[in-house]
Formats: sequence, structure tokens, C-alpha cells
Amino acid sequence: MNSTIEIQKSISTWDMMVHAPIKKVVKFGLICTGLGVVMGIGLGVFIVTEMPGVL
Repeated sequence: MNSTIEIQKSISTWDMMVHAPIKKVVKFGLICTGLGVVMGIGLGVFIVTEMPGVL
């Protein structure tokens, strides 16, 4: 009986880890997208200013 309780507890812990609130997922996605845009703009500016012969 104790093993059944332990198995149910581990499943519920896994269940809590997997099911993240959608607001947190969207917020994390927007933060990562924002960082990617900023890094992409910086890289683009660097390429344009440092490599005039490419374009």
C-alpha cells in the first residue's frame, strides 16, 4: 500500500512540473523573442558597419 501512495505522489509531482500556466509560458516566450530581436539587430548593425564590402 505504501508503494502505491509513493507512486501517486511522484506522478502528481511530475504532473505539476509539466503543466505550466499559459501566462508564464507566453511571458517566457515573449522575453526570449525580445532578446533574440535585440541581438539580431545588434548583429545586423555590426555586419553593416564593420563589413562595408559585403553589401
